[in-house]
Amino acid sequence: MSPATIVLILLLSGCTYPTSESANQHQPGTQDMTPQPLTLAEPTPTSPSSPAAIYEPAPATPPAAANASDKVSLASVEPAVKSEPSVSEVKPAPAKPKIDIRDPYNQAKPTLLGLTLNSSKEGVTTRYGKPSEQFVMDEDTDPITVLDYKDFLVGFNKKNQLTFIDIRSAEINPGLNGLKLGQSTSQVYEALGKPDTNTSFVLTYKSTGAVLKLDIDPKTDKVNSIKLFTLQE
Repeated sequence: MSPATIVLILLLSGCTYPTSESANQHQPGTQDMTPQPLTLAEPTPTSPSSPAAIYEPAPATPPAAANASDKVSLASVEPAVKSEPSVSEVKPAPAKPKIDIRDPYNQAKPTLLGLTLNSSKEGVTTRYGKPSEQFVMDEDTDPITVLDYKDFLVGFNKKNQLTFIDIRSAEINPGLNGLKLGQSTSQVYEALGKPDTNTSFVLTYKSTGAVLKLDIDPKTDKVNSIKLFTLQE
């Protein structure tokens, strides 16, 4: 049979030979080696003034906002409060001694605050309590121990005998028939009578072994000091 006859028979029978492409598709383990066209991604448009912008890294993620509850908790924190001293640490102010005038002043028996000179130290502290302060006035012959009751002072010699009384406050009654610090000289005369010595600055009333001395402010004519002390012989 001639080759032309064979070709004709094949054409009439509809038989076809597989192409190399179809063969590659049906053969397992083979890869498509057909070259694929390259597709270039279009660049993101950038500003002409910054051509390198396409290479800039993405902006950093901003920090998360503070939790609203955190703000509330911070705002609600109370400031530290300075601790107050306990009641036991607070020292109460010393109470003022109660003035007890049992024997008012008279020139025959001079007294001040109801105390007579030469009274014992123990007798004074028993009557008026413990003083706010105590100190010593150095004297060459006889040092004086002074008890400070703020409104008045009392002094004792080395034998613990009362040697002077000094009134310091107009709020207390010294026991001079109603006379107090800050009153006028006319009121001194009404309460005590005529003084033994009268100058522009001092009024004195002398008794046996004692002197009552009142200092006067000449500008205001007011008593600014009242003292009773032993008279040195």
